Amino acid sequence: MPTKAPSPVDRPARAPRGRPRSEQARRAIISAGLEIVRDEGYQAMTIDAVAKRSGVARTTIYRWWPSCAMLLIDVFLELAAVEAPSPTGPDPLRAIRLELRRIAVVSNALVGRVLLALLGAAQHDPAVRTALLERVIRPRREASARAVRDAQARGLIRDDVNPYVAVDLLYGPIFYRMLVGHEPATERFATQTFERVMEGLGVVTASSPAATHSTSRASRG
Repeated sequence: MPTKAPSPVDRPARAPRGRPRSEQARRAIISAGLEIVRDEGYQAMTIDAVAKRSGVARTTIYRWWPSCAMLLIDVFLELAAVEAPSPTGPDPLRAIRLELRRIAVVSNALVGRVLLALLGAAQHDPAVRTALLERVIRPRREASARAVRDAQARGLIRDDVNPYVAVDLLYGPIFYRMLVGHEPATERFATQTFERVMEGLGVVTASSPAATHSTSRASRG
């Protein structure tokens, strides 16, 4: 008696091609890259150096990261998450101000140097440029825009202001100093930038000239 061919439902699912990425190996690679960048600088972070320190084969590293710059993006994300996290907290303006000060500090340190290296690589490598935009720039910009929207919802920033324009006004001066290098981006500069931009967005901060002037008038009245 002929055997009935199994229906598609009866057939076992075909195993996916290729092996899933080993999270343990991935963490070992990123940790090794992070150690090299911290100990010797990002210039020393080659695929060979990462393979030697992590104990993971070069072929495996290249299978997951097609270039050293692409691996450096993951290393940068690890650094930035610790040293310059996205703005969070119950007070959106305080969160933005704190993030601006943190970015100013790290822009002169290792995080800033790694970001400059990635921006340089992005000029001649479209894959790095796309990855940098999608994984670093746009997520951070969106997080800052959410904080601006939160401030708008609380009546702290005018609601006719485009949140992304506000983000560019707040963060642009710091990155301009970091990229051009004519002056350092300091915490004081970040605070001054925050206060001046907030004045333009319809918010008067406690230490701004407008607030001081209003306080003086109130005390005289």
